[in-house]
Order: sequence, then C-alpha cells, then structure tokens
Amino acid sequence: MNNRGQIVVEYILLLVLAVGLAALLTKNLVSRDPEDAGILVTKWDAVLKTVGADVPDKRK
Repeated sequence: MNNRGQIVVEYILLLVLAVGLAALLTKNLVSRDPEDAGILVTKWDAVLKTVGADVPDKRK
C-alpha cells in the first residue's frame, strides 16, 4: 500500500543522478577555465585560430 513513497524516493534518486551527470558533462565539455578548458571550448578555439591565420590573398 505504501508504493507511493517508494516511487517518490526512486524519482528523487533518478533526478539526482541525472543532475549529477549533466553537471559532469557540462564541466568536461564547456568549461571555460583557462587551465582546464572543456573539449568543445578547446576545439572551437582551434577552429578560430585556424580561420584567423588564413590569409585570403596568399596563394598556395
């Protein structure tokens, strides 16, 4: 008869797990810390530097 309490506890545990996983992914993917930048930020910086180093008047 007390299944509602168990469902609430399971829901809260799943919610905590999902929030923790989202925080971990956010830290690893889009962290803007200069010493430990995220993967996406690092790759985007490399793309910007490559595009910025391109000289349009220079031929190969």
